[in-house]
Amino acid sequence: LDDPLPVPVVWNSGGYERVETLRSLEGKVDVYLPDFKYLTPALAGRYSGAEDYPQYAAAAILEMVRQTGPCVLEDGLLKRGTVIRHLILPGRLHEAKAVMDWVARHFPPDTVLFSLMSQYTPLGDLSRTPELNRRLRRGEMESAIAYMQNLGLPGFCQERTSAREEYTPPFDLTGL
Repeated sequence: LDDPLPVPVVWNSGGYERVETLRSLEGKVDVYLPDFKYLTPALAGRYSGAEDYPQYAAAAILEMVRQTGPCVLEDGLLKRGTVIRHLILPGRLHEAKAVMDWVARHFPPDTVLFSLMSQYTPLGDLSRTPELNRRLRRGEMESAIAYMQNLGLPGFCQERTSAREEYTPPFDLTGL
């Protein structure tokens, strides 16, 4: 092509960024892809060792949306905006609903996109968190999808087939 299409600058975020760091990126990032793992400090502490994660993630997401404004789609492609991702954990449907409620409460319709992810795969020694030692049940995902639709959150629901073992990397540094 003589005139290549401009490619949006995307920032993939675990939700741990400080607002000050994000402000230094203003005008440089077109699309933010933050995770919003937990809204409950106790769960953030139990599963990630970071009870303050929810307050930092929420502040970071608010800043990301302030910078990008509402999502802009052109020919089915996201050119600008924020896509908030949430991985549903086994037995934690109430947490997924709380995260979705937070998003619906803080952003007018069609401001952000929400990505509901189902690919949780138990790995390693989970003896300290035995409740996570299983895959997501079909009913958990279906309930989360129905809740997302009832809230009117625009976005995506990941297919359960992405949680298959062949899509899980070995995490042993092979190939590096």
